[in-house]
Amino acid sequence: MNWPEALTAMIARLESISSVEGAFLSGSLVNEHRDEFSDIDLGLATKNSARAFDGTFALRHELIAAVGQPIHSLERGWGHCKMMAALFGKSRFPPIGLEIDIIFSRLRHVSEQMPYAKYRVVFDRRGRLQSALAGISPSKPRQEIEAEIIQHLQWFPFHVHDALKACQRNDVFQAQSVLEEMRKLIIFAAATRQGEPGYGSKRADRYLSTTERQILEASYRRSDENTVARLTQWYLECVTALPSNYRIRDKVENHKTALQDLL
Repeated sequence: MNWPEALTAMIARLESISSVEGAFLSGSLVNEHRDEFSDIDLGLATKNSARAFDGTFALRHELIAAVGQPIHSLERGWGHCKMMAALFGKSRFPPIGLEIDIIFSRLRHVSEQMPYAKYRVVFDRRGRLQSALAGISPSKPRQEIEAEIIQHLQWFPFHVHDALKACQRNDVFQAQSVLEEMRKLIIFAAATRQGEPGYGSKRADRYLSTTERQILEASYRRSDENTVARLTQWYLECVTALPSNYRIRDKVENHKTALQDLL
């Protein structure tokens, strides 16, 4: 079985559940980053009653069983949403297995599932799901991004200090742990510089120049004060290059002053 067959099997099961209004794909399967390792991120909307939502979520294991028996699963919830993640092994989905994430919500709360994400409707019983999704913004509002950048600017000097301490102690494991936190903030700034969302280190190279990629790769091989300094300088260059509509100039200057006294 491949991922299109898995998706077809789940949709067939959804069509038989009268409380389900529709389903949509999100994640890399609907953007330019799809490859043979992509997960299935499936959003599911039920009718708006609590009974419909609870009854549909109670069938989550049956829905996954339409694909097969997972080797591992987990569940979590937030706001008006619940999610089940199922992991299938490579014996069923070669070469490395497949992750399927299904997010459940009532139709009225479908925008809370995967905000600011591209999507493709794969099942819409009465056309209501497409209408509910139509109002979702494809990108995060400038004010939210600006607030995140300001928060990152507040965190970054503490990460630098912690990284320097770890280097002085020759604690390579702690140093790399803190350097990864620095890298995450750098990648976020580099992605924002290009007008794209970026979180963590996943597919980070699409936001970076050749030189920046070399700096990033080198930081995984060395944990010393020079690495901390290079990453810090890179971060300052990224936030300085952000569009002028982000009102952070004064904060960046304060950030530079604080970092000069650390390095």
